[in-house]
Amino acid sequence: MSPHVPAHARGRALPATILAIAVAVLGGCVLGPDYRKPDVAAPAAWRDAPAATSTVPDAWWTLFGDEDLGRHVEATLAANQDLAAALARYDRSRALLGVARADEFPDVSLDPAYARARTSGNVSNRLPELETTLWRVPLDVAYEVDLWGRVRRSVEAAGADVEGNADTVAALRLSLAAAAASTYLSLRSADRDIDVLVRTVSLREDALDLADRRAHAGVVGDLDVLRARADLAQTRADLADARRRRDNLEHALAVLEARNAPDFTVAARAWTPVVPDIPAGLPSSLLERRPDVAADERALAAASARIGVARAAFFPQVRLTASGGVASNGLGDLLAGDSKAWSIGPAVRLPIFEGGRNRANQQAAEANYRGALANWRQGGIVAFREVQDALTETRWLRERGEALAATVDAATAAAKVSRSRYDRGLAGYFEVVDSERQALASRRAAIQNEQQRLLAAVALIKALGGGWSEGEAVPRQPLAAAGKTR
Repeated sequence: MSPHVPAHARGRALPATILAIAVAVLGGCVLGPDYRKPDVAAPAAWRDAPAATSTVPDAWWTLFGDEDLGRHVEATLAANQDLAAALARYDRSRALLGVARADEFPDVSLDPAYARARTSGNVSNRLPELETTLWRVPLDVAYEVDLWGRVRRSVEAAGADVEGNADTVAALRLSLAAAAASTYLSLRSADRDIDVLVRTVSLREDALDLADRRAHAGVVGDLDVLRARADLAQTRADLADARRRRDNLEHALAVLEARNAPDFTVAARAWTPVVPDIPAGLPSSLLERRPDVAADERALAAASARIGVARAAFFPQVRLTASGGVASNGLGDLLAGDSKAWSIGPAVRLPIFEGGRNRANQQAAEANYRGALANWRQGGIVAFREVQDALTETRWLRERGEALAATVDAATAAAKVSRSRYDRGLAGYFEVVDSERQALASRRAAIQNEQQRLLAAVALIKALGGGWSEGEAVPRQPLAAAGKTR
């Protein structure tokens, strides 16, 4: 016969039982792989990279020496709706991290209830008719014992999601800043091209007027007039095309700044481009400076943690439940001493057959990890290629620019000589047209090359990760067009 245990002894045994269970919880194992960032083979050095020790500042667009450029980039980062959406996704991931962390704590609820019931006297196993009233005010507590690390792995995955979304926001900020800078610099280059064409149209009009007067005087034939007229028309067509391209660039900049294109203008002005020298740094540090690659790495960490969540589903799930409160048939007796009621005990869910669901979930989690690993590795390969492409562009466009500068000088001088010879009747108009076309083409090519150098500098900054550094918090700036302050 079991020895009698006094009630007060049983009361002392309850905390001891809870303490023993808590020790078991703290000693529980964590299933799934412990994440370690994989190694990656980085190039030893860049080709075509100038030696430099400086770094790219956070506000890297200031390197181009144009205050208007800075204003347009900052307006884009303050109002762009794609960025607003990315910030919302970041906030959502933080909220979901809170949801995951909630499972680390017990659920506590107060569930008062009132019920009035009457039994039937017209059923089998007939009982006397009875009406009852029940008042209950229980405090219920439930807690999942994280024996296998399901909760801890869920929190780990959700935390990696938050960090990945922060990196995604940083990557989008960099991409938007680069897009705004490239669009603005292209627009200013279009202004330079338009200025050259406007001055050329004026020269062509003067040339046509001169050819007309000389034809009326019988000095030249109608062929010179026709050539001058055709040359003027072609230059006007080129001018119209340049203005079309400028308008489209203006519209693109409006969209980046979340503005309506019909209400948005960028006034033309004199502009001298500044092509900065961008330090490339070491290839081994690139993946730590690229927010998009960092986002891929955080996705890999989250996928690794979710393998542990999937594996934990194969093992028993233990929940501790406790309920304590008062219950009575009458409201007046609810607070009486003998109305107290309580219960405590574990509940175990042991998976026996679920149609292969758990195995399929684990296989899906492992496949997701392999895919995330491939994405991260491919992202690194692409990042190295983008930097090398930009360095190559920078080098050869600089050399091409030097050659084009010499071409412009020579072609401009040749055009002046041809015009002088024509004015003195020593050359035909064909010679003038040919030399002036070459001069115009060389000037426009030089402007285009300068634009390409500017865009290559922006591309290099973007490929290097801009002024971002790993672990940087999500910047919270006003989202004017979204109508809210972050």
